[in-house]
Amino acid sequence: MGAEPAGRTGLGIRRAGAALAATIGLLGVLIAPASAGLQHPYGDRRGVNYDWNWRSGRATWFGGSDGWSIHNGSCSYQYIQKDEPLGWDVAALTDVHPEYQDSCGLCYELACDATWTSDSYGQWLDRTQSCFDTGASVVVRIVDVCPCTYPSNAYNNKRWCCGDRDHFDVSVWAFEKLAETRWGAIPIKYRPVPCDYRPYKPAPPVANPTPEVTDGRTGWATPDKTRHTRDWPEYMHDTQTHTNTIFEDNYGEGIHDASWNTQLQPLSDSTRSGALGSPAVCAKVFKGGALAFKGWNGMFQDKKALEFWTYVGYPGWEGKDQKTPDLWVSVSGKKGGCRPTRIISIKPIYMEPTWKPYATNYFWGWQVYLPVFNGWPVESVINNPYDFTGCGGNSVWDLHTVEFRNDGWSDQWVCLDRVRLV
Repeated sequence: MGAEPAGRTGLGIRRAGAALAATIGLLGVLIAPASAGLQHPYGDRRGVNYDWNWRSGRATWFGGSDGWSIHNGSCSYQYIQKDEPLGWDVAALTDVHPEYQDSCGLCYELACDATWTSDSYGQWLDRTQSCFDTGASVVVRIVDVCPCTYPSNAYNNKRWCCGDRDHFDVSVWAFEKLAETRWGAIPIKYRPVPCDYRPYKPAPPVANPTPEVTDGRTGWATPDKTRHTRDWPEYMHDTQTHTNTIFEDNYGEGIHDASWNTQLQPLSDSTRSGALGSPAVCAKVFKGGALAFKGWNGMFQDKKALEFWTYVGYPGWEGKDQKTPDLWVSVSGKKGGCRPTRIISIKPIYMEPTWKPYATNYFWGWQVYLPVFNGWPVESVINNPYDFTGCGGNSVWDLHTVEFRNDGWSDQWVCLDRVRLV
């Protein structure tokens, strides 16, 4: 086994934030200036329990002057203030990690582990002398994704982000609390924690932390330092999220198809058409038609947002080849429909392959806060369900249907997965 040479800095991992941001620019649509992603400090939606058991993993670092910014992550948080909860202690989670789904804003405790680690190519790295203090730890917030498949940076992304080990790409400011950045990659112990959790022994900041670079050397424009509303757990009205599943593997309980002018593919033909090979609901939506899901009165009660994933095919270089279906999403009730929102006017916040780890075809995930259907700006972020009082003349109780409408000029093919109210 041979150790990696010392003196390494950032390891050149390409994260998805750049691709998704570039895609929005190519589409010529709106970039949401506020946070996105749902936070669940009790792990209820992801099936993750806080058992407080440590797991083994690995960490690299990004930020500072390495050409990447913590403020351009796929979770769309934009500029993160130092005085916000956890500040610049942030990380990107790989898209093949079992807890990646809905990971934006969730938190993990990391501690350096003085042992050997390896990359996905089988190179072993001696890190037995890398840790400042194996008993100290730092809590990081997930703000980005490290995709396994990234054609423009295939070697490094495959090296770290394809699931040979649980991997976190950590901000330089969090990493340097655990080890010197010259190590590049370190083995870690980690576990999911509530975002307001304080470690028994917090890893202290270094005497001279890495300075922020905002003069263009990172490849990003000077950031807009506007403060944004957050839907992080620390700000949520209700820290436990109760989900109404509309479609995930199959129609949710109490949900049935209410589509019109649509050719629906039998579920038996789309059992592996969803994200990570899961079932999806696929249809050709003709002009004036809609792929619609009808439930019951009250299903929107105490909900903040609608989440859905849609197949975009092969995103290609910086996402320019993606095929987002040109549909409008809306909700309706007994008094009629609400204001529709065009999907391509919303910035996607998640990406996941159709198969892992090396698929090149992707699903992208979107989130729309419910007041948007009542006329609020598409970039609005809501952390209190009582901000939504209904729409289209309907009270919240009156609403019962989610619609993916074709209000355009050509027929659209769509595959949807993980449609739910949260």
